Amino acid sequence: MPILISGIPTPRSALFFHRAERNQAVIFDPACAPLLRPVVDVETLQPWYTPVGERWLLTIPHGYSQRANIATFTDLIQQYPGLRLRLSHYADTPEPYWWEMPPAASAALMTATPRILIGTGDHPALSWDTGNTVVLAPIRILAPADHLTLALLATEGGRRALRQAQDSISLPTVPTAMAGRLAELAAQAVAVAHERQTLAQQFARRLLADFGPPGSKLSPALEHWWELEFRDLLAEVVRALRNPIPEPFQPFWVARHTEDRARYYALTAEIAALEAAIAEIANPLWQGHTL
Repeated sequence: MPILISGIPTPRSALFFHRAERNQAVIFDPACAPLLRPVVDVETLQPWYTPVGERWLLTIPHGYSQRANIATFTDLIQQYPGLRLRLSHYADTPEPYWWEMPPAASAALMTATPRILIGTGDHPALSWDTGNTVVLAPIRILAPADHLTLALLATEGGRRALRQAQDSISLPTVPTAMAGRLAELAAQAVAVAHERQTLAQQFARRLLADFGPPGSKLSPALEHWWELEFRDLLAEVVRALRNPIPEPFQPFWVARHTEDRARYYALTAEIAALEAAIAEIANPLWQGHTL
């Protein structure tokens, strides 16, 4: 029976790295790479598939420092010099082993993949996770997981069961033929969502790279660029990034915006069709199931 595990409590701010800080640390000291993991929280969790975002977390397990003979911040930096630039501002923190995760984080950090990440609310986002993400509460983790379980939970009956579940969840019995089809549909939804999120992310990052001054960030409107008409995109780039898209480059951007926007909405329609197909098969299975 799949079990439910709470994401970790929000760690201290010193342990969060922006993508650029993480990349800098790993380039300087590749040994840091396993310690820095991408973060998923309620703001970044997406239905079906969640891409790697901009925030990373230093995830040194509780008790690791003592086992590795790391007693002070100086010891830590000697062993992992790539962490110096980001953590040096906190070198005088008096709490011992402040760079470690709390004991309560151990279960979430060690959960095997694949797994399903579960959002909050009456209609929580459900996301397939095969990576090394760090999941922050109040997101919950369901493991072990497979695509059949994902399909069953991505229905009204599944979400109702999740709202009532505490530490584990009971799933309905599924005939073999239906099980294969549901797993196939869920896997397709994950793949299409992956393509959609990659498309959205690549467009946004190209905007920021081409027109964003150093240290700038995209506005919420630019992060949702597909919702903007091109004339509104032009105005928002000027407003948010303080740089216009030069007129000679506008034909390229209008063509890319038109093409990527059409593809984004086509993928969204494809996901909706897959969700409807899953619901048609799975909802009757929940009707006779006792939670």
